[in-house]
Order: sequence, then structure tokens, then C-alpha cells
Amino acid sequence: MIIFDKSKNETHHPNSNFKKLCRRLRLFTKVKVNKEELSHEELKDCSIVIIGSPKLPFKEEEFRVLAAFIENGGSVAIFSSEGGDYASKSNLNVFLSEYGMSIDRSSVIRAVYHKYLHPKHALITNGIIQPEIGEEKDIPLVLSGKDSSATQYTTRPQDEACDSTSSLSFVYPNGTTISVFTLLSSGTTSYPVDCPLAAAWESDNIMGRSHNDKKRPGRLIVVGSSDIFADDWLDKEENGKLCDVFFRFLLGENIEFDSSQGRSDFEEKECVPDISSLANLVKSCIQENEPLTRDYNSMLCTKMFEIHNDCIPDVIDLYKRLNVEYEPLTLVRPHFECPHPPLRMSTHPPRMMDPPPPALELFDLDECFSDVRVRLSQLTNQFIDDSDLEDYVQEAGWIIGLHSKDRLQMGAKDVLYRACARIFEHKCGLV
Repeated sequence: MIIFDKSKNETHHPNSNFKKLCRRLRLFTKVKVNKEELSHEELKDCSIVIIGSPKLPFKEEEFRVLAAFIENGGSVAIFSSEGGDYASKSNLNVFLSEYGMSIDRSSVIRAVYHKYLHPKHALITNGIIQPEIGEEKDIPLVLSGKDSSATQYTTRPQDEACDSTSSLSFVYPNGTTISVFTLLSSGTTSYPVDCPLAAAWESDNIMGRSHNDKKRPGRLIVVGSSDIFADDWLDKEENGKLCDVFFRFLLGENIEFDSSQGRSDFEEKECVPDISSLANLVKSCIQENEPLTRDYNSMLCTKMFEIHNDCIPDVIDLYKRLNVEYEPLTLVRPHFECPHPPLRMSTHPPRMMDPPPPALELFDLDECFSDVRVRLSQLTNQFIDDSDLEDYVQEAGWIIGLHSKDRLQMGAKDVLYRACARIFEHKCGLV
């Protein structure tokens, strides 16, 4: 039975990202999902424990259970992701340190674009370290548990001159590197260049825990990418064949990874400056020079330009050879051209401010100086309708002088009263 651990909020399990892998494993064994803490009772009838990128730390008791499980002949597969334990908030390195392994805090990217758009989806064509992987890739996982005598498998013969690193190509998405004896490397087209990606460990003690009741040693596989066998990537390139080889190794098949075989000349990791952090720092653009000497005379170059009279005799002899009369040089009075006329003082008369206009009110001259009859005629033309008769009487009384100082104090009846009084006084000779 194979157990997928889900007790630490793993991102990869049969319900998420490992659906295709679970269907592949169910063809020959039972699959179970564990949601409780790891214990001896949970792993009693189990042959493989799969941990897919946990997001919570494990307890020390759980690590002791896993260690005892491996010592008793069980197999454990651990899948991490980019950033390692620092990004996932886990503590897998505490457990892996007992086996000489550690998951790095890094990412693997492809330095050259090929086939996959995202740089973190690295296609690696020369990353196989163990030749055994290339030899066993054509044997399917489903038939590996059956009787080998009943079915004959034909494996591709490995040419001695052929490079075993190119025997299988795979996609390594969103992964990190591992520090240990390796199965896979990042190759020459990914960065970091030629770094370990997957590791294996095998116990020296052979115990009796296996899916076919055969004694086998405990085995451990650590892969820096949990997406390498995920649903979106299991069928890409030859990831499926690589998955079959890994799980055949975990199931106790006759697959051995020897550290003496394959490559071991990996490049050492070098620390490089953080360009993004250095770009934010203010640096002077002037290069620092060596301090100046106190004797400034040593810095003067006197051989390039000199002033002396050593060449005067040679010049005088040249006059004689050319039959030119020698005369001492005279002073030539210089003549300076004046490109501009002489300067003169520029004076301008003062600009006087114009006085403001007088603050006079506007008067209607026609209204002041026109005849009374003309004004009454104009008023009569304006008031044609009988509805404005009261206003007409008031304006007419103002024109003929019947109003007092304020025209609004008298109504139309008052104006008619005064007009009738004036006519009466005129008729009676009182005026």
C-alpha cells in the first residue's frame, strides 16, 4: 500500500496535482491518503510514503517514525519546491540531514528559451547522472510487479560511446537544487549550471517489508520539484518514464544507483552579488585615484615643452646660407578690428502716467435739454396700452414738473390732482 501524506497541508496529493500519479499507482497497489500525524500504526501495512511539498513543519516524533519506517525496509519519496524549506515553512532538512541530504534555498531556471515559455519550466536533455535510469526507462511500472519470467522485456542497449546523460529528457518545473549524491542534474542549459536535482539513499539493512513480501532495504528519494510528476507535467517529455524508474526503485525492484558510476565532477557553487540589491544602493561614479605625492615638482614634465636659446646660433647660420640679410626683429604694432561701433550712453525720457478720467456720472443729454413737448411725445409713443396708464401719468407729471424731489412718493391720482389745481389757478388768474 502507498500512503500520500496530507497532514501538513501538502500541495500535492491524490486530490490535488497528483491525480494522474495516483491513477497510475492504483493499477497494481492500494493508495491511501493520510490526514493524521504519522505513526507506526498508520505505516504498519505501507510500503511507500509520499510527501508532496508540505507547508507545515513535522514533529520530532514523526521524523522518528519515518526513520524507523525506512530502517524496517520501507521507502519514502519527498518532493519539494523552489525556495526549499524557507519558502514552504517546513523542516524537511532536519530529517534529511540524518541521511546526508539537504534541500537548497534556490530556484532552477532555463537560461536559453526552448519549447516552454516560462523560464522556471526547464527542459533538461542532458541531466541523467546514473546510467541505470536510461537503461530501465522502457520498462513500464504497471508490469514491473508481475512475474518477470512470464513476460520478456526488451531494453534499449546502451552504446558504450553514447553519453548516458542524454539518454532521457525531462521537464523540471518550479524546482530547486539538492546537496547530495545525485540522480539528476540541471545540465548545461539551466541555471544554476550542472547542479543536483534529485537524490537517492539506500539502507544497508535488508528487512522484510515489501509489496511482494520479499526482503529489501529501506530506500529514500528526494526530488527538488513537486511538479515534475504533477498532472500538468507527468505526460510531458519523458517524465512518465522517469516516474516509473523512481517508483520501481522505491518498490524494491532490482535497480541500484551506484555513487561510483555516472558523474561526480559537479561545479562548486559560487556566491554572486545580488544585482537587484546593489542597484538600489547609491554609489559614486568617480573612480578613486592614488593619493598625490607631496613633492609636486616630481609631477611636472619638463621635457615635453622647453624655453631656451640653444637654437639661436643655428638660426643665424641659416641666414648666411640663404643669403638673407639678418635684421633684428622689430615690434609690429598690432591692429585690432572693431566689429561693433563704440558704446554710447542710452537715455530715455521718463514715461509719465496719464491721469485717470474724472469720476463723473453719466447723464442723458436728450432728457435734460430736449423740449417738454418732445419728451411728452416720446413718452406717449412708449405707453400705447391702457394697462400702463398709472405709470404714464407719473412719468408725464415728472416731465412737466408736478412731482416733488422723489417721484415715487406721488401716485397717479396726486399727479392729476396737482395738474387740475394748476389749471384752476391759471384760469382764475392766481398764477
